[in-house]
Amino acid sequence: MSTPSNTTDDDDLVDLETAARLCGLPAEMILEFSRTRVISVVRGGDSAAPTFDTVCLHRLRQIETLHHEWSMAPRSIGFVMDLFDRLEAAERELRVLRERLR
Repeated sequence: MSTPSNTTDDDDLVDLETAARLCGLPAEMILEFSRTRVISVVRGGDSAAPTFDTVCLHRLRQIETLHHEWSMAPRSIGFVMDLFDRLEAAERELRVLRERLR
């Protein structure tokens, strides 16, 4: 369950505290989603500290919605995010197959 990898400039990366503030999630929860690979973090430069790109921040905002608006537990959020990923992959595959039929 990882996010698509995009190349980003260092200017597009934010640290853990900034990501937590921007997304409304506790830093500890973000680290847990990183450990369980619900989100993919960027480890940049000399520091082993995680940084987050815009794709990851978007995903964290989706997680925040599931957590706060739907009162989902972190384990359930991981399951739902996996389903989102699978649905997105199936939709991409369907678009490709439809293009081939044209």
